[in-house]
Amino acid sequence: MFSILSPGKHIPPHRGRFKGLLRCHLGLKVPEPKENCRLRVGDDIRHWEEGKAILFDDTFNHEVWNDTDGQRVVLFIDVIRPFSQPVAFLNDMILKLVRRSPYVQDALKNQRAWDQRMEERDRHAWMHRAD
Repeated sequence: MFSILSPGKHIPPHRGRFKGLLRCHLGLKVPEPKENCRLRVGDDIRHWEEGKAILFDDTFNHEVWNDTDGQRVVLFIDVIRPFSQPVAFLNDMILKLVRRSPYVQDALKNQRAWDQRMEERDRHAWMHRAD
């Protein structure tokens, strides 16, 4: 999933609900000054860098700021937390149920609609360049 944070935005403190995953943020577009575009997890504050990843447990209290004039874009990658058996098996079953949940299905539907809008915009721009 992509996370796009507009200039001057703040995502208040929150926690993930599921301990079976770790969250990875891959910095794709980080506006300057990059130190003003930051993530707090617990008491630790970091900033994104383009092409670099931040891996964290999102069940810890965390929040995000973009105190710049540009958009911040990161790719969210969920990493399955390594467990030994039988917990690994249970985690896999829970993840299968989560993937079928309305929360995930709605997010996928929104992503597909966004992709379609971007394709139509790009096609429209390409057609006008050909004129």
